[in-house]
Amino acid sequence: MSESLQLSGELVQKLQDILVEHDERCHDPLVTVQYMSAISGYLLGCQPIPAAKRQEFLEQLAAFMRHVHDDVERQQREQQAAPAQQPPQEAFGIWRPGDP
Repeated sequence: MSESLQLSGELVQKLQDILVEHDERCHDPLVTVQYMSAISGYLLGCQPIPAAKRQEFLEQLAAFMRHVHDDVERQQREQQAAPAQQPPQEAFGIWRPGDP
């Protein structure tokens, strides 16, 4: 599999928009996911490679999808758990050497 992919929200949205043009139900992201899975299976199934190699690649894709899913889920949890940054506040005081 490719070492480096350039996945972005913009790319995902463009793919979903194309699928919506084909099928309005793709406004629902879960329908979009079904189409993307079917497309992946279709493309892989059309490859002129031994069946065992296709099966191995299919298993790698499933593991890769799980990895991406888990990574996105973890990032979302971290963003929700992160406390909101307080805006800097003005401060005034006198500091002298030796002050804590």
